[in-house]
Amino acid sequence: MAKQPLAKRPVAKRLLHRQARLLEYLTSGDAIFGDGRDVHFDAALQGIDRALLHIEARFSHEKRMEKIAAVFPKTFALLGADRDAIMREFVEACPPVDISRIESALQFRDFLTARWQRQPPAARYLPDVTACELALAQVRIDGDGELTVNAVRTQAGLPGIRRKPGVVLLSARFDIRPIFEGGSEGANLIERKVPLAIAHHAGEPRIFELAPEVFDLLAALDRWVAVDEFPDSDGLIADLTEAGLLEVRR
Repeated sequence: MAKQPLAKRPVAKRLLHRQARLLEYLTSGDAIFGDGRDVHFDAALQGIDRALLHIEARFSHEKRMEKIAAVFPKTFALLGADRDAIMREFVEACPPVDISRIESALQFRDFLTARWQRQPPAARYLPDVTACELALAQVRIDGDGELTVNAVRTQAGLPGIRRKPGVVLLSARFDIRPIFEGGSEGANLIERKVPLAIAHHAGEPRIFELAPEVFDLLAALDRWVAVDEFPDSDGLIADLTEAGLLEVRR
């Protein structure tokens, strides 16, 4: 194979550099918010219409935020007056790494978690709300493809039980269920340790409050365990199975 002429190599290198700088600029706060802060426009981007770049950057940003807001509608609402500043910080700190909704949501959750460690939110229950919204989204995605797979899995092996795949266990500091069940804004939420399980049940993700010992039991059942290890537990096993929290292999 003939080698590329030396004269062409610097051109290709410049093009790659320009593409990299363009992508970096399009995900920056300067390009997205277009507020005049980009005083020093990158020399590699000279000749490109800055107004068009702003339109493209804004469009991509809004699509990204739509995906994240679809997972965290209650979190977005509860951010209140701080939301715009937080969005700006997020854009500056976390350029997109994946186009999927759940990966974008995970990135936003990680950003909020780190921010709240430095500066706790005004609503102290907000981290629980964010964790619960992410769990609901994950359960909704897992629930779409689990039923057929689980039906196959239960056909082989010795009788046993395990936590149903896709169930998310969450130890919350506040009883946040009123926010999800009745649309409460959370002003009167009770601060107490609340063991929660989020599972796909009757076609929809649902939030269950568990007794602490049941929460611990489900946390331990991440693999198949023989049923005879749980004597006199037929009623509990049946209830957990009906709720979509437990899987039984007979």
